[in-house]
Amino acid sequence: MDNILSILRNEGVPALAYPADDVSILQPYSLRILLSDAQFMLSLEHSILVPGLDDKQTFTLRYEGDNIMPGKGSLGNVGDSLPHGSLDIIARHKQPQPRMLSLTLKSPCSVWYPHNLGNRVSSLDTCFHKLLTLAKATEIRILFDSKWATKQNLARLQGVVKGSRRLTGLPVLPQFARLYQQADWSILNSILDAKSKPPIIAPPPIENAVNDAPPPYAHVPSKRSRNTRSSLTPDSPLPKRLLLDAAARSPSPTDDAKSTISSTSTVEVDLFQDLVAAAVEKLLPDMLRAQLPSILQDVLPEMLACPSSPSSWSSQRANTSPQQHHDHKPLTTTTTLAHTIKQVISTHTKLHIRSLLTKTLDHAGELQDRASNEIDDRLDEARTSFAALKEDHMFEVNELCNEKLVEFREHLAEEKDRVEEAFEGHAEEVLCRTWDGLDAVKRAVCCSCAKDKEKSEEWGQYGRRARSLPL
Repeated sequence: MDNILSILRNEGVPALAYPADDVSILQPYSLRILLSDAQFMLSLEHSILVPGLDDKQTFTLRYEGDNIMPGKGSLGNVGDSLPHGSLDIIARHKQPQPRMLSLTLKSPCSVWYPHNLGNRVSSLDTCFHKLLTLAKATEIRILFDSKWATKQNLARLQGVVKGSRRLTGLPVLPQFARLYQQADWSILNSILDAKSKPPIIAPPPIENAVNDAPPPYAHVPSKRSRNTRSSLTPDSPLPKRLLLDAAARSPSPTDDAKSTISSTSTVEVDLFQDLVAAAVEKLLPDMLRAQLPSILQDVLPEMLACPSSPSSWSSQRANTSPQQHHDHKPLTTTTTLAHTIKQVISTHTKLHIRSLLTKTLDHAGELQDRASNEIDDRLDEARTSFAALKEDHMFEVNELCNEKLVEFREHLAEEKDRVEEAFEGHAEEVLCRTWDGLDAVKRAVCCSCAKDKEKSEEWGQYGRRARSLPL
């Protein structure tokens, strides 16, 4: 199996994404890029506050390698004009180095959202529809700070994006699939159409909506009446009460004429029906628990009732019709039936308890696995965060060292200039003193030479006088 390399940080880096033809859809995401020799996967995560839930829910767009057109992408400088302050969102440090990643897809990407979101998708805000618009686009632009990646990883990413080699996607991890589910694009398209297109036909009036709506639960009888006939023979006519109820439930032709629009063809009604089904699923067990004692009180006394004496039993048998003889059982049969019912109830109770225990153990195992996976993920995130923190601190230390080195060099240059100036001044002073000394020596030498010359001239005069005297 190929080694999977994370081009950026494992927990994702801030990025901006939008369709190639609409910059107004631009919004922040968390970008992750995984790469190997034959596999590629890029994901964009965005958290949205969902009505009815306390925490933000994360939606993930997955771009697999086999869905990317080979040779159609690029990784370069930013070419589009972006809103003011956009680069501050993706910057790792004060001066970001933004890079634009352009991808061309074969089909829209896959959308993943949490399992606990249910049918709340249609009630989300504008950010969700921006996300769906981006997910539906086949040409996208992703802006991120290249300082989050090394030069080698950027070179690998550029080779994959611009290359013509066909890649495959990465399989979805089991722990990710347990928390998230892939959305159906037919539902997403219906939501986009319902939010973007105005309604062509006006909604029906309130009277028709009341006729189309399902009956409220308050009209359902909570307890069966003792006087209600349990069965009807084929020859007996229907009771008047049943005929009245059937007539009341059947809509009149005028009501059918009023209801001209079927609300079941819209997405909102489908979601409403899902909500009704979920409510019924939730309330039905409690209603059964509440009604079961009264049902047993009605049914069991009739089934388990024993006659007071054998004579009454024989007289009762004599007064009953053959059909009633067939319905009533002897005393031993009734006792056996009661014992059988108790055994069946006991067996079902044991099976139900065993099923609950099995489900509880399975749920506990799932919780343990989920907690273990969360601990592993948090440990990985902590390691990655510490590594990123180390890189950030190393970067800050390098910047501080560079600043101190620049200050030291400037100070050294200033000291050099000062020393040179002082040395030049001292040298000039020494040179001046030397010249003054040389001038003094020169003057002294000149004086002694003048005196010697005068003496030589006097001796010359004496010699001439001596030669001129007669002997």
